[in-house]
Amino acid sequence: MSAVKKVANAEIRAAKKFLERRKIETDEISPKEFAKLAGKLDKSFNQTLKILARKLTAGQVWWN
Repeated sequence: MSAVKKVANAEIRAAKKFLERRKIETDEISPKEFAKLAGKLDKSFNQTLKILARKLTAGQVWWN
C-alpha cells in the first residue's frame, strides 16, 4: 500500500467550492493540495485556511 493517502473527488470539489466562496483563485492554491492538507492536519477547510494564513503571514491574520 502507498503511504500517500488519495483524496476523494468529492473532497476536491468541496475544497474548490470552499476556496471559490472565499474569492481565492484556484491557480493560487490547488483544491486537491488544499483538501490533502486538511486531511493530513485532520482539520476543517476553515481551520486549515486559518493555519495556512497564519503560517504565510507570520501570525498577522486579521480574522477569527
